[in-house]
Amino acid sequence: MTCILQISSGQGPAECQRFVPLLAQIIEHEARTAGLSCHPLTEYSPKDESCASLRFAVAGTELPDFRQGWEGTIQWIWKSTIRPNWPRKNWFVKVSFFDFRSDAAQRFRPTDLRFETCRASGPGGQHVNTTDSAVRLTHLPTGIVCTASEERSQQRNRELALLRLQERLNLVVEQQHADQNRELWIDHYRLERGNPIRVFKGLPPVEMKNEK
Repeated sequence: MTCILQISSGQGPAECQRFVPLLAQIIEHEARTAGLSCHPLTEYSPKDESCASLRFAVAGTELPDFRQGWEGTIQWIWKSTIRPNWPRKNWFVKVSFFDFRSDAAQRFRPTDLRFETCRASGPGGQHVNTTDSAVRLTHLPTGIVCTASEERSQQRNRELALLRLQERLNLVVEQQHADQNRELWIDHYRLERGNPIRVFKGLPPVEMKNEK
């Protein structure tokens, strides 16, 4: 079971964008603690201090419970240092999940895709030295190259590379101001403030268990 998880500041101010990468680190840690795989689709660095939107591929048997615990509005209580004199201290971002179809390759013409396998490097123990599980995917019409080596399964790495390709193409569509926005980008601007599913406070953010 795989889903795309999106963290979005919507049209919120810089403080909301400041919270997005901070929340991403919390979500990644909680996902892996729950035994889920969680891999970024959006190109970003954990050192990035702000981002309007980030997306991840999340997979595992515990995904339904994890989704239930995160899907919705997340509140951050923080006295802004970006605008020190600003009285507001409540900031909101949205966590959304989108189902991933395992036949993602069918969204592309087979002749547009070139898959190559190679030996994975990095963490993984003896496995990475004996199996060509890493995948390099080239989208021939655009020249976009996406790689995936985090998973031990070549098939899972193929799916992850396809998701990254879709993400890259979404960015191209947005940058070209296409008339038809994809669901992910439409949802990026939908954000309900109030009734947060989880509340965090301070920097670094700490969850307020009793806040509703």
